[in-house]
Amino acid sequence: MDIEKRFIAENLKRFEVKEFLEKELSRAGIGDIQIQRTPIGTRVIVYAQKPALIIGRRGSIVRRLTNILREKFNLDNPTIEVQDIDVPELNPKIMANYIARAIERGVHFRRVAYSALRRIMEAGAIGAEIRISGKLTGERAKAVKFTQGFLKKCGDPAQRYVRVAYATAIPKPGVIGIQVRILPPGAILPDDIKIKDVKELEEIKEEEIELEEVEEVKEEKTEEKGDQGGNSKS
Repeated sequence: MDIEKRFIAENLKRFEVKEFLEKELSRAGIGDIQIQRTPIGTRVIVYAQKPALIIGRRGSIVRRLTNILREKFNLDNPTIEVQDIDVPELNPKIMANYIARAIERGVHFRRVAYSALRRIMEAGAIGAEIRISGKLTGERAKAVKFTQGFLKKCGDPAQRYVRVAYATAIPKPGVIGIQVRILPPGAILPDDIKIKDVKELEEIKEEEIELEEVEEVKEEKTEEKGDQGGNSKS
């Protein structure tokens, strides 16, 4: 098999595995799934809001899923690891699925969007954006955007810090798409300005003065040594 075909086949298999696990473990609140190839096999890391629903009683669900990954998807010695998500409100995948499930239950899209946006910002996010598109209020499809806080849209900070996830809701009128973008707390932006206190400035000046005094003393000692060396030669 060519390298290109092998690369496509591997990525297609990864996508199928992720799609299968997200469908099987939808009740656990899946935030992310990472698949890593190691020298001893395939490592599948599942980040979930409710890890107990993935592990099962005495690990029964994990064993069943591991056997399916080995037999159905032909993964080499697969192992499933479950990681807990500390703050689910800062995970865009969980929030997008939350909005999608609420819309399918019949909750108005504006109500659930504002509720999710409030939860995200209360969790400490710098900014967030929720975009819902589809047949929302009539036969004609449209897109509605809900934003709060500060959110980078382009450049390196947007690619490095902004988290993006998608989900779909399938109510009776038709498919509705949900996109959630979150700028988490702790993101260091290039235009952030930090103003130092007067005490800090005074300490910095004192340190600079001390360094200057030390350098002057060193210069005086080197000059004295130079003079002594010249006198001894004469």
